[in-house]
Amino acid sequence: MLTHCPLFPLVPQAEPAEEARRLHTEGGLIPVRLPGDVAAWAAVDHTTAQLVLGHPELTKDAAYWPDLVSGRVPDHWELIAVIRGAGMLHAGGDDHRRLRKLASSAFTRAPIAALEGRITEIAGQLLDDLAAAGPGPVDLRERFAHRLPVRVICEVLGVPDTAVAGLRAAFERLVTPQEDGADDIRLAQAEIHRSLTALIAAKRAEPGDDLTSALIQARDDGDQLSEEELVETLFLILIAGHETTVNLITNAVHALLHHPGMLAAVRDAALEGGGAGTCPHAQGTPPDAYAGDGSTGDATTGDPADADIWTALVDETLRFSSPVRHALMRYAVKDVDIAGVRVARGEPVLAGLYAAGRDPGRHTDPDTFDLTRPTRRDHLAFGHGAHYCLGARLARLEAGIALKALFTRYPGLEAAAEPERLASISVQGVAALPVYLNAAADRQSG
Repeated sequence: MLTHCPLFPLVPQAEPAEEARRLHTEGGLIPVRLPGDVAAWAAVDHTTAQLVLGHPELTKDAAYWPDLVSGRVPDHWELIAVIRGAGMLHAGGDDHRRLRKLASSAFTRAPIAALEGRITEIAGQLLDDLAAAGPGPVDLRERFAHRLPVRVICEVLGVPDTAVAGLRAAFERLVTPQEDGADDIRLAQAEIHRSLTALIAAKRAEPGDDLTSALIQARDDGDQLSEEELVETLFLILIAGHETTVNLITNAVHALLHHPGMLAAVRDAALEGGGAGTCPHAQGTPPDAYAGDGSTGDATTGDPADADIWTALVDETLRFSSPVRHALMRYAVKDVDIAGVRVARGEPVLAGLYAAGRDPGRHTDPDTFDLTRPTRRDHLAFGHGAHYCLGARLARLEAGIALKALFTRYPGLEAAAEPERLASISVQGVAALPVYLNAAADRQSG
């Protein structure tokens, strides 16, 4: 049981790769101490993390966590916002299936494929804006990687881009809390609820052909969503979903800038007309690994041996630098054995998605970023099982288009400074990504 174990400390400020290496020396399922002196189990290799994510005796419903129900874990705990709520992210069983079904139609293959042209257009517009900004370093995260998925998801939901600004700031306060962050958490939660309630009222008054109107219609006609569920479902789709895509894009660029050989391959592909050819020396995982239901691999189909270099870049980034660091939290509905460890009823279990991607038992030389890696699709960055990321297909499409457009327009892109990492248990990325778009010219004028 957790109460009898020495606990490995998980801290927001830890360097993820170093943390992953240390975790792998401890075993597949290890006891950890989260901020606030909260104990949990962590699955840190690929096999154990996959088992945890799809385990039938682990639920996302926090009502099964005695320490939370009793108040031992307080309402102002700094991670409370990412483990408790009324949306699909925190629901289990029938409630999760009901909530997911209402939103899933917008994220199936045909609607997402139909967005390709629009995503390409938005990426081009944003790169035009960068070109007009003049010489010198730019923050690629703020000026490009963030704005692209925000505009896309706002169009899917039928809401204005301006609806995201305040919500984004509130979300970032939730996932990167400060030491004295109890009041900050409450204020952020109140701001999110207030903003989304106003947005829902506006869409009720003027509905459109969009996902927000469809969710409101389900709430008003079929009573399938409570008002709180509606608010949290919109929040999950609008903010929590797009933020991981921001980190996927920036993590890809950041990794390339630290691996000159892979950067050279990407530049060559860009200079040859956008990289329509296949990734050099690409080797595939069996096609049945891409069923698209989250049971194995990612939500795409086809043999990755035929993948172009941009697809390979997205694949390897998801393995090498998962946008989600630790997936919190699941709870044992009864005593259960996982990887040879007895997890008692009610004990919390998290999945270390970043660590699973760096599993040396799964990947040769896992700390090297290699677009030709035959196991690059073998990751859990989008989760696994019933809670497999609803927006995985959209995230992959956006990232592939964004990266191809960026390096085709700016093949000479270089780092301007080493970025500061986000200090967070749940998300993984950089707070800013300063780059020179045209390195030689920008350095002279900067």
